[in-house]
Amino acid sequence: MAAMKITLLAVATISAVLLGTASAATYGVGEPGGSWTLNTDYSNWVSNKKFHPGDEIIFKYSPAAHDVVEVSKAGYDSCSTASAINTFKSGNDVVPLNATGTRYFICGITGHCSPTAAASMKVVIDVVPSSSSPSSPMPAAGPDASNPPPPSSTASSVGATAGFGLVVLLVASLMV
Repeated sequence: MAAMKITLLAVATISAVLLGTASAATYGVGEPGGSWTLNTDYSNWVSNKKFHPGDEIIFKYSPAAHDVVEVSKAGYDSCSTASAINTFKSGNDVVPLNATGTRYFICGITGHCSPTAAASMKVVIDVVPSSSSPSSPMPAAGPDASNPPPPSSTASSVGATAGFGLVVLLVASLMV
């Protein structure tokens, strides 16, 4: 009987952890229809995104043509990699967004980041505190703004996590 209780508690704990991570979102930088290239408007891409701790961004590109360098705001403004925070070169770079704050990314290849050019490989990621709302793109304002879309899978996973937490508490109370 004691072994069964331990097994149930272990399964419940592992399930709660796995369901908790399901609420994070993954964003492909420049997608859909783009990637980490000179042809993507990153200001437009980021304009309808809301990033939260636990989310991650993925930079996809040809490593022979580009890289990704995380820099300070000063490095971003001047397109300088002199004081790089991180450098990524795989072509499929996953960057976890673990804390709130603003992060700056540029391409370190000469000529790909320009402080003044409209087509420039640089993006600002603002990570804001999580709230009760899901981590998903903001809906565009327009005639259909009064009819909100159905909850996203992220919202569903948050609800499932909360419901599962109640089940875990119930099972734990029965074990005492």
